Amino acid sequence: MKSKKITIWSTKGGVGKTSICAELHFRLGWPVVTNERRSMLRFLVDEKKLKLLDPKESIPNIKGDMLFDFGGYIDERVISAVKQSDYIIIPTLYEIPDIQGCIDTINSVKDYNKNIIVIINKISSSNLLQFANETLSKIDGLQIKNLNQSRAFPNIYKYKNGILDIVKDNPLLKFSYRKILKQFDDIMNILQ
Repeated sequence: MKSKKITIWSTKGGVGKTSICAELHFRLGWPVVTNERRSMLRFLVDEKKLKLLDPKESIPNIKGDMLFDFGGYIDERVISAVKQSDYIIIPTLYEIPDIQGCIDTINSVKDYNKNIIVIINKISSSNLLQFANETLSKIDGLQIKNLNQSRAFPNIYKYKNGILDIVKDNPLLKFSYRKILKQFDDIMNILQ
């Protein structure tokens, strides 16, 4: 089976990029490369499966499945990750400045890879979600998925585990997280 690579990237901070990467890591078991030396992933991912790149360090030539968790502006490392990835996930929030940042991120990568999934994250307003979906759906070829605002993502850091494992032994959490689990399952169906 061919190995897969996924890049999670945004030029805008605070959009849930690392939380999405963490959940993907726990679901898939894939190693992670990040350009963020102080990434919260260092508290979640076993050091044997996490590569924290130094500021000038290139992406190592890695065979096999891989998650790239990149923040900041586009540079050679981001381009390298995007070119070798099967999918690019661009998280965004749904306010106007967030959507503009998302569009800027899309425009930065679409010449290198057109397999882009935009995740509108931390949704708590249906009016703004409608605006975000309508605006982003005008860009050809995008797949757009939604993730509701949920305590599930902060609990990844609290329990140092993925959402599926967190709810295994807790029927109340399973019920509370049913929507976010379904939404994440929809994303996983695209990736697999």
